[in-house]
Amino acid sequence: MKKVGCFVGKFLPPHLGHLSVVDRAIKECDSVVVVLAENPEKSKERCRETNFPYFTPETRLRWFREHYKNNSNVEFVFFDESGLKSFPDGLKEWSRKFKEVVGNKINVKYADESYRHLNEEYFPECEFVPIDRDLIPVHGTNIRTDKNYLKYVIPEGYIDIKNELEKGEKDYE
Repeated sequence: MKKVGCFVGKFLPPHLGHLSVVDRAIKECDSVVVVLAENPEKSKERCRETNFPYFTPETRLRWFREHYKNNSNVEFVFFDESGLKSFPDGLKEWSRKFKEVVGNKINVKYADESYRHLNEEYFPECEFVPIDRDLIPVHGTNIRTDKNYLKYVIPEGYIDIKNELEKGEKDYE
């Protein structure tokens, strides 16, 4: 049976920590699905609160696609969480919709240890692989709130982000 790994995140913005998880999944699985899952309105608000530019899911996925352009075993999917109840109340509906959008081909899920019990409940068919979120010491919140962390941004997005920050004008529409 082929191993099909999955890594889900908002990737707000994508950074080297995210790449380390995808790279690990590529080594351990036959194919990998990277899922950008977010409610764009909520993400725009997060960015607005930190005065950080909001980039659409399409733009963030473009950066990932460019980064992995030479690896045909990686697929990128946008999962729009708009209209779903907030975490954790909407997990049953979220998992159902997730399977509709992504399909049932996934059998390995990469996530922080704190999500293990949720994966076991809503994705019992999937092997759970815990990730070390501190392997590369950065989180999206760090980047959005402290420009010293920009060095960790995915290289394909760095210039776009830097240019938007230099403009000083944020478009959240």
